[in-house]
Amino acid sequence: MLQPLLLLLLALPALLHAQLLLPHLSPTAAPSPDAEARPSVNLLVPRQQQASTTASGSQSSSVSIPNTAPAGGLTFLTPAATAGASYYKIAPSNPITFGWNYTSLYVTPTSLTFEARCSANGFTYPVGPTQGIPGSQTTLVWDPYAYAQSPNAVPFAQATYTLRVYDSRGPDATAQPGLFNGANSILTFAMYFPAQYTSLADGWTCQGCSAAVRRLTGAESGVWVALPVTLGLVLIGGAGVLGR
Repeated sequence: MLQPLLLLLLALPALLHAQLLLPHLSPTAAPSPDAEARPSVNLLVPRQQQASTTASGSQSSSVSIPNTAPAGGLTFLTPAATAGASYYKIAPSNPITFGWNYTSLYVTPTSLTFEARCSANGFTYPVGPTQGIPGSQTTLVWDPYAYAQSPNAVPFAQATYTLRVYDSRGPDATAQPGLFNGANSILTFAMYFPAQYTSLADGWTCQGCSAAVRRLTGAESGVWVALPVTLGLVLIGGAGVLGR
């Protein structure tokens, strides 16, 4: 009887220590006062609202475009679309400037690419940067002479050129209401090479002047023969009248 009682007395301190630890280790223990006072933290942060992307590739706020809106384009100011034919000389320090205004646009294109198609050789020449220019830009300066000096450049022809413009959707994009449409942005112009200078000492002659001289000394030379005869007859007739 004494041996079991002695073992119970020896185990009593350990049992009391375990009883004190149970409230801290139990998953169903009541929260401490400090835990109740601490405010909860929401770890879910809402994502920022992204700007919508239009069909033209432009980033902007959402735009409502009526289905009845016409397709956009541009009107050339330089050279003026209402002016006559424009002729540009392919020569050093002789760049060509194109300027325009947008029309009927609801969304500005992110970029514009310009090309000139030649009527003589059928080749399409890049006008300005091949990767395009920013859509916010409204002027473009092109130096065809500088382009002609670049390696592997296709020589220009003295002919008419058609300037075409398209946005980031490409040259074959279909027309859509309020978006840029290259079919509404076509310009025609011509380019030529100046004649080489030849001095009189090097044998320059005026072809038009030579032809005029030949005509004068040919069929029209009879005028110079008839003129003195007519003048003489007038003088003789006048002298006879005065002698009466």
